[in-house]
Amino acid sequence: MNAPRLSSKAKRALLVDLVCIGVLISLCLFIALPRFRVGINWADEGFLAYGAVRVLEGQMPNRDFVSLQPPLSFYVLAAAFKTFGTSLVTLRGLGLSIYLLLPLLIYGISRHLMSGAIAFTAALPAAVLGIPYFNFVPFAVWQGITITLGAVLLYLNATLKGRPWLAGAAGVLTSMSILARHDQGVYLALSIVVLSIALSRSGTRVKLAFRAWAIGAIVTALLFLVFAGLRGALPEMFRQLVLFPLHSYAKTSSLPFPQNSFQLSLSQNATILLFFAAPVAFVLGTSFLIWRIVRNGFDLSEALLSFLLAWAILSYAQVLTRSDLEHLLITLPPLFILFGYGLNLVRHHFADVKLVNMSILSCAAILGFTFLWIIRPVVLPNVKTQTQSLAFARGGVRIEDGDWLTEFVRGVQKNVPADRAILAFPYQPMFYFLCERRNPTRWNYLWPGDQSEAEHAALIEQAESDPPAVIFLTDESDMSIYAPSIVEYAHRDYHRVGDFGPLNVYFPNSPAR
Repeated sequence: MNAPRLSSKAKRALLVDLVCIGVLISLCLFIALPRFRVGINWADEGFLAYGAVRVLEGQMPNRDFVSLQPPLSFYVLAAAFKTFGTSLVTLRGLGLSIYLLLPLLIYGISRHLMSGAIAFTAALPAAVLGIPYFNFVPFAVWQGITITLGAVLLYLNATLKGRPWLAGAAGVLTSMSILARHDQGVYLALSIVVLSIALSRSGTRVKLAFRAWAIGAIVTALLFLVFAGLRGALPEMFRQLVLFPLHSYAKTSSLPFPQNSFQLSLSQNATILLFFAAPVAFVLGTSFLIWRIVRNGFDLSEALLSFLLAWAILSYAQVLTRSDLEHLLITLPPLFILFGYGLNLVRHHFADVKLVNMSILSCAAILGFTFLWIIRPVVLPNVKTQTQSLAFARGGVRIEDGDWLTEFVRGVQKNVPADRAILAFPYQPMFYFLCERRNPTRWNYLWPGDQSEAEHAALIEQAESDPPAVIFLTDESDMSIYAPSIVEYAHRDYHRVGDFGPLNVYFPNSPAR
């Protein structure tokens, strides 16, 4: 049988898709290749990297070491380490892969809802407003965003294209998103419920797809619960992932909304405007939805707009507690799609003339490019700084004073036997990863208010039962306020042998230790 030929319209659409995808990939590579192996994050990146190492050693997140993130991100990186080698190069390679996927997933979702040109406009900001600001580190949140976008893409395909079997895979990804970043996963699940109800009200058949999605999500969740239960991880997962965020996180980590100031640069002030752009978009979108329902009733367009508004608003909730740029950027992908869909609706409602349509699209593109260019100094890492490569097995990235750090790590490895532990507090787990020496405690970090005195005492007890060969304390004067017992332990059993700026190095008092 001869394969069906594409119509001229389908060929044009395919050509537009190929061009848009090619431009997105090219732009991402242009931004990423000089940058994705530059810089280092001693805290969160080190936590992810060393957590994956602990998983490779047979430990389980939450049960064997404390984490405010669900376990999946550690297992994904552990699998990458197992396949490609344990190094920051592998970690950043995973981040680069996620970075390339995000605009393509946004474009794929948008293509179900709008023209290729506007879908490209919706996907374009993800090349700048996202993981580049995080030095291309594949944090749990970016793994969760990727999985979330994949789930939405599959569910839209299942419901709008009449392929309900894909909804089962969307359900699997929904549970996986919860296991990568539980708040995002919950927002996704609620949004899919909203989408299903809205589509059903618009006359679209979704019952079969929704059942398949629910089965996929429930079965995946139950399998993980059985696995975690058999390994004794559920009690600690509940404490760390549910009770702690509800009872403590807002008290210890909240940050207020930033304010514009004449003392800030143009790019900084423009970046702050992003915090207020989302609420404005939600008000405008909700008002437009109500106006459309009153005027046209509730149809497919209104159903999809309802879903996008719910998804974007729920995602934005993540920034309400901790209002810094990092937490804002992780909320934006649904907003990009909402913006594109709203532009598409306005364009079709007010004018079908091609010249007017192209004018609207051109204005949006020009304003978007201009804004991205203005905020570029804030959200893109600097590649002009003089850097040197970390020339050891787990290195491979380039940082300022890289030669010095290379010698420092080699010095630790030379003077600390491979079977001995080290301690690096309050939050420099990258030392464990780079030096290839273990942490003898369950805590890879300390944070003011996050741990109780009883937990500090338990940490000290674990350290005393497996004495570290060296202790690194950073910003010791601050630690003495919120973790005095740990500082006292270091002073009692160890003596300071040197300092490197805020970093103090302690050796045991007794050589036998």
